Amino acid sequence: MLLFLTNLLLALSMVHIICTYIALFGKPQCRLNFWYGTQGIYLCYLWMVTSAESPYPLVTLVGNILFLILLYRLAHRDSFKTCVFRSLIFFTVYMAVEVAVNCTILLVLQGEDVFLMGDAVCQIVMYLGIQIYGRIGPKKEEMPIPLRYWLELFIFPVVSVWIIYDTYIRSQTDGSNIALILVTFLMILLNFAVYDVYGRMASYALAGKQTAVYAQTIELCDRQAKEREAAYRQTRMLRHDLNDRLVALGALLEQGQYDDARQEIDEMLYENSLHRDEISHSGNLALDALINYKHSVAKTVNADLSCVVEVPADLPVDGTDLCVILGNLLDNALEAVALLPKEERWIKLEIRLEKGLLRILAENPYKGKLEQRYDGTLKSRKPGDGHGFGLLSVQRAVDKYNGELCLPYDDMVFRVCITLYLP
Repeated sequence: MLLFLTNLLLALSMVHIICTYIALFGKPQCRLNFWYGTQGIYLCYLWMVTSAESPYPLVTLVGNILFLILLYRLAHRDSFKTCVFRSLIFFTVYMAVEVAVNCTILLVLQGEDVFLMGDAVCQIVMYLGIQIYGRIGPKKEEMPIPLRYWLELFIFPVVSVWIIYDTYIRSQTDGSNIALILVTFLMILLNFAVYDVYGRMASYALAGKQTAVYAQTIELCDRQAKEREAAYRQTRMLRHDLNDRLVALGALLEQGQYDDARQEIDEMLYENSLHRDEISHSGNLALDALINYKHSVAKTVNADLSCVVEVPADLPVDGTDLCVILGNLLDNALEAVALLPKEERWIKLEIRLEKGLLRILAENPYKGKLEQRYDGTLKSRKPGDGHGFGLLSVQRAVDKYNGELCLPYDDMVFRVCITLYLP
């Protein structure tokens, strides 16, 4: 009976450690019945494995990794590669700590309860390590890394498991527990370093994406500045020649050459309309550049993009944040309306500054069914790991201003409502 209770407590403790580890990367965002149900199944698995004392530790390890992957995947929206890598690293380190602790205890004590004591000490060590890392470790930004680099890093924990297992088998014949302890300690350091490298690579990937946004912002602002310069130059030329052309136009009218006069007027109107194909004239360079650029893109797919922009030129919002928010919203809207018939392709955008609040509303029709997560966010239905970060990037930019992001929609129109609290 005592052994039964001990195994049950160890299994409960292990589930708690797993949940604590998963919580390092954010609050679980799934249905509670799925979350607790999976934990219950995992608890039964741990109790069975612990009670039966499986002679195949690698099989047990694989089962633990699979359950952690399942729990992690239920809890977070991270890419599958990140989910697998973090799960494998965790149990590789756990295996190393367990072997090192048991070998250390065997150097001092002997008996049947040594391994139960080792399991308990190992869980305490892992729990303390998770708590310490959660407090002092850097916050990792989620971003999928290229498959090639993922595979290269994935090799390290796999090889570590094999080295620890092989060294353990050898130690059973020659009794070299001290060597086994040193090997497991080195494997712990190695996997921690690889884990840190993975996090840094993800941060660099995110920084690269942000750099691309900066480059796009600079390019759009430069393009907007050149278009405005060309428009101002054209306007100055028209004003300079206006008197002479009006004299010529009056002469044509006096001579009764009405067709030539009409043609001259049409030409003047056409020249005055050059570089006027813009729908945003707020004076905010980044805002106007992005909206006018997306307007030109919308025309290529026969979509009607209309906007109302009522903001001052000096808006206390970083231009890059505006490009991240509006760029992702308009890109998603353009992709959605491109699937509709031409007569249904429309996008509405409203941007207003009211009493220190910047309100952004985007609307567009869509086709198909939207899939929503338990936390209210929408799932991306695009294939691959590179998708699904548009609204996450928008959410980060909104959070920067302590704002709010709402996604009200019905069966015909999708809406995005954003409120930014400006200083």
